[in-house]
Amino acid sequence: EVGDGWNCNELLRMKRNKLGPTADIDDILSGFDVVYADIGGLSGPDGTLESLSLLDALSYSLRPRCIVIKSLCMRRLASSLRPYATMEKSL
Repeated sequence: EVGDGWNCNELLRMKRNKLGPTADIDDILSGFDVVYADIGGLSGPDGTLESLSLLDALSYSLRPRCIVIKSLCMRRLASSLRPYATMEKSL
């Protein structure tokens, strides 16, 4: 199913519907194993901050083991990051 990432209650409701009417509240609130986020349209000047905000909200509310992201602005951010160990050697 596809849900709106900004509406975490809807995502939990989808999980409750999949588990059935006899689902325990702990099972519903335990979150998801994997969340796939296709973050399109957030590549403007504030796209990186909005993407990070969305991923933060998803991680705290759904508690997934893994978040898979498809996002141009996040790819640009990731390609500009360098491990501290490599930077320390150059100092």
